[in-house]
Amino acid sequence: MRRIFSIAMLIIGTMIGAGFCSGREIVSFFGSGISVLVAPLCGIIIFAACVMFLTVGNKIGEKSFDKVNGVLLGKYHFVADVFLLINNLIVLSAMVAGFNSLTKPIVPVPVFGTVAAIVCALIVGRGAKGMLDCNFLVVPVIIVSLAAVCFSAFKTDIMDTSFGVFRLRLFPLSMVYVSMNMMLASTVLTTLGKLSKKQIILSSALAAAFITALLALIITALNCTGNYSAEMPVLEISSGAGKWLFVILSIVTGISIFTTMLTAVGGLCGYLEGKFAGKVFNSAIVIIAGTAFSFLGFTRVVSLFYPLVGVLGLAYIAVCAHYLRKTSAMLRAPQKSVRKRAGREKRKRSLVNQ
Repeated sequence: MRRIFSIAMLIIGTMIGAGFCSGREIVSFFGSGISVLVAPLCGIIIFAACVMFLTVGNKIGEKSFDKVNGVLLGKYHFVADVFLLINNLIVLSAMVAGFNSLTKPIVPVPVFGTVAAIVCALIVGRGAKGMLDCNFLVVPVIIVSLAAVCFSAFKTDIMDTSFGVFRLRLFPLSMVYVSMNMMLASTVLTTLGKLSKKQIILSSALAAAFITALLALIITALNCTGNYSAEMPVLEISSGAGKWLFVILSIVTGISIFTTMLTAVGGLCGYLEGKFAGKVFNSAIVIIAGTAFSFLGFTRVVSLFYPLVGVLGLAYIAVCAHYLRKTSAMLRAPQKSVRKRAGREKRKRSLVNQ
């Protein structure tokens, strides 16, 4: 049961980074006056995507996403490798920028994001267990604190009039939104190795349930306050709910940035492992690159690159779905042959008896 919970917390920790926890990526994708029905829709898609990626990883059994892509795409795997590497770098740069933005009122020099990336590299050095243990401990704290801030916003008098409107365009937007979030998670979920069917289903369901609940709370809080334009809308909401709640959410936002950054660093370092001099050199390359791109700024990185990653990610999801369909068909083929032979032999015996 602990492993199921650990995998679920890893999925959640990957998804609720600076963009999710601050509300910025939700506004970037869905705009203002978001229907709360977006939450269960995204939850269903998240569950399906998690089951798919974990099943792919279970079937392939590799420990790095480039080897997984080698099985999925053969000699064309470099296309998926480059896409996932760029995605991890985009997410890492957004998390570094988000960390620097969060700590700017305290220390104006943008250094804390880089320091956090260095700590992530040290944890990644322990392998998948280090990442699972870290998320197992901190993600429940993030969930409780974020929920508390959102509930505090329900007391306000402002309510967007389109709160309950579910537009048809929200379905494709939800697909792209989940795709964007799952691309980072895919680099870890497809490399966790062998899992039972029970572990895959329950961990996916648990993660999807928590994300659905958090999405519903954040959307409702945004619609109650009308706070869509801030760089970190949910953090702005907490500032109006009291000093201590603001301080708590600031810390929690920092932790959520860290958990997502951890997955991004893990994916990049895992890819570089064995290709260059060693772990220290690989980690240094990852941290320097993430820091360099972070100077584009948090809002710009999220608004410009996240939707693009989501659209391109749908193609990668289609590749994984095709692989599962193909392998399932290959497994069913021998069973059909056996049944056909048994049927022919039964008919022969029937003719002989006649």
